[in-house]
Amino acid sequence: MVSLKCKEILCLTYSGLLFISGILLITFSVILSYRVLYHFNFVPSDTIGPFIVIFILGFLHLFLTWLGIKGPTREHNFHIVLFMVFTLILLVCEFAVGIWSMILWDEISILTLELMRVSFKEMINFDKKEWSKLQSDLKCCGLYGVTDYSSKHNSTPFSCTNPELSNVTIQYIYEEGCQKPLVKYVKRILLDGALIGFISGIFQCFGLFAFYSFFSSLREERKERLNRRLAMQREASQGQLPAQNLPIPVTPPISANPPPLPSS
Repeated sequence: MVSLKCKEILCLTYSGLLFISGILLITFSVILSYRVLYHFNFVPSDTIGPFIVIFILGFLHLFLTWLGIKGPTREHNFHIVLFMVFTLILLVCEFAVGIWSMILWDEISILTLELMRVSFKEMINFDKKEWSKLQSDLKCCGLYGVTDYSSKHNSTPFSCTNPELSNVTIQYIYEEGCQKPLVKYVKRILLDGALIGFISGIFQCFGLFAFYSFFSSLREERKERLNRRLAMQREASQGQLPAQNLPIPVTPPISANPPPLPSS
């Protein structure tokens, strides 16, 4: 059977990892949010929702670190129980973030295509810079391909050319449209968000088990301490009888006349 001290060390180790996980969640949420906002004109606004939630959950991880250290070291029932309650809430929220990201992952193709269609129609007046950035980053051209420009514009934009393969005489133009690369780009971000949510939820399951095991062992340990204290008190009370119950020694009476000496 694992001792209470070993379980306490396990809880403290988990609390240290919880602090690190909070920093990682905040960092990843900022990076993934930036990747979504970088092409935000073509991405549904709901896509950034899971990463905002992950950012908030990262700060909750940091708060739980304090509870996770204070509870086991001082054996405070309130802090241990509060830690388990918050851990259970985090577990549900993080699994919900994973499910939410997978739902968006399934719907992103249709939503992104609609935004790209509207944006491509207005590209001359509004979104020309955004399309140039999109085509340069994803190495694509137009919505469905380079033919979108030949049917609508007089020339192909410079962002559709590959600067690594092009030279003064030959211009290498991307043939693939931007729809599929962008959908793949956004799906990859959402998949990362789903993995973060599910992995964090599994991590919370481990913490919930560790602290529940410690709390159960702590209650058993307290019962044993109480029983040992009561046993010591009983032994102490049985080793010393009360003064009124002690037997009184009886001494023989002293005679007034001494006994006669034997004659010679």
